[in-house]
Amino acid sequence: MNAEAAPRRDWKVTQAGKITWPNSGTLRVNFLGDSVGYRGSFASTLENSWRYLMRARLESVGPVAYGSYDHTHNANGNTVFTSVSNVSGGEDLTFVMLGTNNVREAQEYNAFSSDCASALDRVRAAAPDALLVVGGTWMPSNGGPWADCERVAHYNVLIAEQAHKHDGLYVPFTDLFDHAPNRHPTGDPAFGGYTTDGFHPNDTGHRAIYDRYRIALSL
Repeated sequence: MNAEAAPRRDWKVTQAGKITWPNSGTLRVNFLGDSVGYRGSFASTLENSWRYLMRARLESVGPVAYGSYDHTHNANGNTVFTSVSNVSGGEDLTFVMLGTNNVREAQEYNAFSSDCASALDRVRAAAPDALLVVGGTWMPSNGGPWADCERVAHYNVLIAEQAHKHDGLYVPFTDLFDHAPNRHPTGDPAFGGYTTDGFHPNDTGHRAIYDRYRIALSL
């Protein structure tokens, strides 16, 4: 499924950028992800994270109900595809943004593809008719100090393949990471007691992620 393809079932994104809500009257949405994809880490406030920007955009159109997201951490304390334990909710629209930690931990390609497929299988089982939006890794195209460029590119290809196999829309982000103002300067206050670290997106980066999703969905 691509950005021009017809969305699923009883709601749609029109060319005019209007969402037609389901017959139930409430759009059911879920966000599954890691520190960038779900928690909104390193934005100055939670409301400035891409997830809350998307929530505000959707809620400006009509009623929205959100799924119950939960996860555990892997042995290294990171959220990866296999650590997402609860995928319930999001029967109309589900965002998945995982894989960055898998890249940083240099997981073997076949194992990563299998984990990605398994997670998206669970999402599809819980929300078979959802519009599924799968983000790529939050990594630089050249890999930087975190990975080599070949690994980053290959992981994103695997994520895109699994997104398409699960009738989802793949949205890439490496070019947004490459744009330094989306991550710098370091040392600025962020919510939760963090400060910007040059890797995670700052407010500008979160808005860029939000805009990338928004444009992909024709909102």
